[in-house]
Amino acid sequence: MSGQQESTPYMMFAGVLGTLLVFTFLIVIMAKMVSPASDSLKDPLVVAQQQDRLMPIGKLRIAK
Repeated sequence: MSGQQESTPYMMFAGVLGTLLVFTFLIVIMAKMVSPASDSLKDPLVVAQQQDRLMPIGKLRIAK
């Protein structure tokens, strides 16, 4: 086989991989443009609700 015939599958693979990578980045950029900004972490009510949900069910009693 000649060098041109051996490198053709690798070039095809690199092209497909590069195309998929570019497509992935475009999808991520478009999703970030469409999705709303996350301002919910600045809201004190949302922070309080999150803290309440993250609290453990039972509390530990430690003797003095």
